[in-house]
Amino acid sequence: MLVPEELNFIVTSDPTQGAKNVSKNGSRFTVRLEEAIEIPKNAMNVSLSVPEATVWWTVPNIITGENDRLYVTGPTQANPAAIQSSVLTIPLGLYDASGLNETVQNLLENAGYQTTDGVPAISKPIFTFTTDEATSKIIIRFEYPTVSIDFTPIDTPRDILGFNALVYGPYVTAPQNITAPNVAGFNTVNYFLLHSDLVEQGIRFNNSYNQTMAQVLIDVAPGSQIVSKPFNPAKSDCSRLAGSRIDTFSVWLTDDAQREVNTNNEYFTARISIRWLHPHALHENQVKSVSKLPK
Repeated sequence: MLVPEELNFIVTSDPTQGAKNVSKNGSRFTVRLEEAIEIPKNAMNVSLSVPEATVWWTVPNIITGENDRLYVTGPTQANPAAIQSSVLTIPLGLYDASGLNETVQNLLENAGYQTTDGVPAISKPIFTFTTDEATSKIIIRFEYPTVSIDFTPIDTPRDILGFNALVYGPYVTAPQNITAPNVAGFNTVNYFLLHSDLVEQGIRFNNSYNQTMAQVLIDVAPGSQIVSKPFNPAKSDCSRLAGSRIDTFSVWLTDDAQREVNTNNEYFTARISIRWLHPHALHENQVKSVSKLPK
C-alpha cells in the first residue's frame, strides 16, 4: 500500500531569520537546519514544488558603478554664457523614464546647470527625457545650442535609454529633439526564477537545466511585493533525495537570463513542498478488511 506523505517548510533570505552566507547582492543564501530533513530510503515518486513565493519588485536597473554616470556639458544658471562639464551620478534604483528624468533634473540643478531662461524666468532645463509611446523610444530635448551628453563611456545608462555610444550635441540651433535609435530598455527583468540545490535538474529551461524550482511572474508595480501563488505549481523530480538526510542547502534568485539579481536590500521567501509515496505493509486484519470490499 502506498501512502502519500508531504513535508512543507518556508525559507527566507533574511539573515535575522536564520539565512546564512547571504551574497552581497542578496540573491543567494544558505539554509542550515538544526533538525535535518530525512526522506525514507524506500520513498517513491519524490517531487518538489513551490506553492508560494514572495519577491520584492525593486531590482534596480540603474546600478552603482555599472550604468549610473551621465557626462554632461552645458550652460550654468549663474552665467548662461559660461559652459561647464560634469559627471552626474544617478542613485541606485529601479527607474522608469519619468522617474529617471525627475532624478536627473534634480542632479542638474544641484550641479548648477541652467534651469530657467528669460525675464520673467520660465522653466527651461538644459535637457529633458521624454518617451515616444508609439515606438517605446526615449527623446532627449536639448534646450540650448551648447548642450551635449557623452554616451561613449561604458558606465552610462545608454542601453536603458536606447542611445548608441556617441556624443549627442552640441547643436547649431536649439531646441533639438533627438530620438534614440534603439528601443528603451528600462525593463531589464521579464520574470524571476527561484533555484535550489535540493533539485538535481529542476524545471527545464529551453534545452538546459539550472536547478530551477519555480518561475515568479512580475504582476505588480515597481516598488511592490510580488506574491506568487500558482494554481498548479510545477513539480520537479527529486528521486535522489530518497534515503537522504538534508541539513544544509542553498537557494538563489535569478532573472530570466539566469543572472543573479540585486535585491536592493529586500528579502525573498519561498514555501517549499516535498512530496513522496511511502510503501506500507498491510496488517492481517487490514488485508481481511480489503478483501471484504465489494468488487
